[in-house]
Amino acid sequence: MKKFDQKREEIKQAGIRSFAAYGYYKTTLEDIAAVLGMKKNSLYYYFESKEALFLEIIRDTIATHTDREKEILAQTIPATEKLEKFVSCFINFIKSNTTDYAIKLSSFMEINKVICSTFPEFSKHHQDSIKVILDEGIANKEFKAHDSSALSSDIARLIPAIFNYHYLNSDVTFVSEVHFEPIAEEIIRLIGYITDGIRVHR
Repeated sequence: MKKFDQKREEIKQAGIRSFAAYGYYKTTLEDIAAVLGMKKNSLYYYFESKEALFLEIIRDTIATHTDREKEILAQTIPATEKLEKFVSCFINFIKSNTTDYAIKLSSFMEINKVICSTFPEFSKHHQDSIKVILDEGIANKEFKAHDSSALSSDIARLIPAIFNYHYLNSDVTFVSEVHFEPIAEEIIRLIGYITDGIRVHR
């Protein structure tokens, strides 16, 4: 890796730690530079602004996740199994990006709002992917005919809503302190109820 690219990666990691600690709005380039022992002006050589740095961090994170999702969508497996794997992949995405760093719960909620408003196509991608799975299930007679557009929208909104409910009703300081497994189990259980309701029982 070239020195320029290596330094950019170091700045991105410092940015992640700073956003996790202070939230999106309170984080400054001075904070990020301080983590690296650099001067703020030196950061402009690598990123033109805090916003540009944040966007690249999120784009990289989303790209890695969507690659994993594409692998699941390409598998030749029953639609019920594919939907559960897809949802589990999304759950693990949320977990790895909230528990790998000492991110404050308040910072996470703030950053999540920024991501949702800045990258609406990310939510749309999830909805579209779920619809593909549901349509596959209908086509292969695994699922009853239903409004896959409406149901895919419901499922895509259900998962983050459950996480937000538990996060908002938690009195912990850091996201890593939230009991994650019960949330994951709750989501998988609800997805099971949904698929059982539309499954063709033979």
